[in-house]
Amino acid sequence: MERQVLADLNVRAGTRPGNPERPNEDAIVVHANCHIYGVIDGVSAMGGDSGANGRSGGYIAARLLADGLQASEPEDGLMQAVLRANDRLRQQMAEAGVDLAYKWKLWGAVFAVCKVYETFVDFVQCGDCMLFARYKDGTVRVLTRNQVAPFDWGTLQEKQRLTAAAATGEEVGRHITRMAETNRSLANTLAGYSVMNGDPAFGQFVEYGRISRANLVRLYALSDGMFHFIEHADDPHKWEQLLARLDDWGIDNEMDHLTGLEDQDPLCTQYPRHKKSDDKSVVIVDF
Repeated sequence: MERQVLADLNVRAGTRPGNPERPNEDAIVVHANCHIYGVIDGVSAMGGDSGANGRSGGYIAARLLADGLQASEPEDGLMQAVLRANDRLRQQMAEAGVDLAYKWKLWGAVFAVCKVYETFVDFVQCGDCMLFARYKDGTVRVLTRNQVAPFDWGTLQEKQRLTAAAATGEEVGRHITRMAETNRSLANTLAGYSVMNGDPAFGQFVEYGRISRANLVRLYALSDGMFHFIEHADDPHKWEQLLARLDDWGIDNEMDHLTGLEDQDPLCTQYPRHKKSDDKSVVIVDF
């Protein structure tokens, strides 16, 4: 592995719970010694189970991965640390009595993390967290794909259809729950998407890559709570506009802006989404 000879990088980061009365299932990673940076979004089991101290499975999984990355040594590869965390998560779930045969019962996390070297950047991603790069000429490069978006959009469209057909809230809830369980069963399969949920197959579906640092000026890692309003938009410039706001306004001001939009649409009708407000996390690395 290439020896790290980097100067200190300028890193900006922030995370905020969607509901201030509930623990934030997002986590951020800023490991300056090993130059590892990123965001993690916990995925709780649908059964409402919890681990120690009543923390949700998503909270536990996100912190487990964050702690594992923060404990990485300079010689550790990024994928090595991620797969190690996946193994530990499976062990913790087994110890907690989680039924590992049903994917909708599993604790999990999705993430977008990177490790910076002198001449290149390695990244690993799963689920719906996103990574972007900006270059000296202003060009924005989307490094990852929101793998969960098609499944979320299908569920949201079905919810709208049932509501328009005057289905009761209970009927809508039952139907959407069944769809969600089906979607969860597709995790880490060819028909689905990748998520760190302790499944040994996770390593075959998590995405990773390497980009050159030539002319690279900035990296952005975002959890999905930062882009719920635009993820289904057809605007080809939606990502550039979001990143420009982060550059111009800063992380806290952009989060305030999104919270204001959420407050104006509490029933999620103008901007279809699963809940009024989601946890939000951003890490920006300036070179």
